[in-house]
Amino acid sequence: MKRYFLSVVLLIAVISVQAQNSTFWRKVNHFLTKPALVDTTRIYQPKPCFSLGLFTTGQKAGFDVDVDFGIILPDGSPLTGGSSYSLGEGLCKKIGLEVGYGNVGFGYGLEVGPRSAAKKSSFAFNIVGKSWGVRLNYFKITNQFVSGFTLGEEGDEIYLHDEFTSEEMAALRSFTIDGYYVFNNKRFAYPAAYKMGLVQRRTAGSWMLTARYMQGDLYNSHEAAMDSYNLLDCFATMQASVGGGYSVNFVPWHRDPVGPRDEGLRNLTINLTAMPVITLFNSLKTTSYEYDEDMNLGEKTSKVICYPMPNYIGSAAVSLTMGRAYFSTQFTYNRFYFRSRDAFNAYHENLPEDVTKLDYRGIFHDWMLKGLLVYRF
Repeated sequence: MKRYFLSVVLLIAVISVQAQNSTFWRKVNHFLTKPALVDTTRIYQPKPCFSLGLFTTGQKAGFDVDVDFGIILPDGSPLTGGSSYSLGEGLCKKIGLEVGYGNVGFGYGLEVGPRSAAKKSSFAFNIVGKSWGVRLNYFKITNQFVSGFTLGEEGDEIYLHDEFTSEEMAALRSFTIDGYYVFNNKRFAYPAAYKMGLVQRRTAGSWMLTARYMQGDLYNSHEAAMDSYNLLDCFATMQASVGGGYSVNFVPWHRDPVGPRDEGLRNLTINLTAMPVITLFNSLKTTSYEYDEDMNLGEKTSKVICYPMPNYIGSAAVSLTMGRAYFSTQFTYNRFYFRSRDAFNAYHENLPEDVTKLDYRGIFHDWMLKGLLVYRF
């Protein structure tokens, strides 16, 4: 692992050194920042140069779902029930290196300390510009499946409540692509608190437009599904969302550099961003394990379009510039919610008979806290 890590670091360093003298990367950085379209009283753009950074992150991601159902007993009386499911990870801690040129950067991190899940893999790629940006994120978690089942209410003649953690592993995957556009990009530098290629001189804000595509799925093994009464086996969701919000950079302190090696505190920027979105397209596919008369294992699939749902993307950051050193603390939060009363086929054999309602609601969630220390050469 150490050899692999050092090889990646060396490769990133070579790419960045080449990028510093590359006309191509200078054109890319120029395209992202567009210096000709800037109000210089509000935004300062330092000369692009090579940078090396050290970062550490804490992150948690997961999935929670609740299923409510009602049945009619043989005597005609109604009975309510519900089940809950959760798959997530503990706190994932990483350290890594980030190298770059202007607003173009590359990074690589390794998980440290106790494992956050039985298995985890993740990938992220960001292009963060003054006017627009695109972010890509992927993660996969393999961990134990936590389930709960309730029939009736406490104190009723018929009451059953059970909670357990499966011995078998289930897998959760999530892939997202989202982009943004800044309307007031002449006076507002959205990346200022996240990257060091732009500096906000005075407090400014802007309305923003965003769009996101998300694809997620949960694979529950047959053995783990038996532990959860087969009410939730496997599902997959695709979502397309659009929305907008507001982002603001507060600048309590700023001083322009006097020379190339100007020392001391130069800039303090605080960013707050809120981006509510509406998920207009929300497709949900569920799969249940079933046996036929010969006890052969099979699957039954149900596909539905869920209701449009409000969701949320938010972030906050604080950056501090001292001479050629740049420090940033960043927090991001994503919440994507889905719901349907038709998520399961009405003839799902594992459900109790005479089902009168079936309400399925779930949520993907992840948050990350990142500390980044960068030095410009």
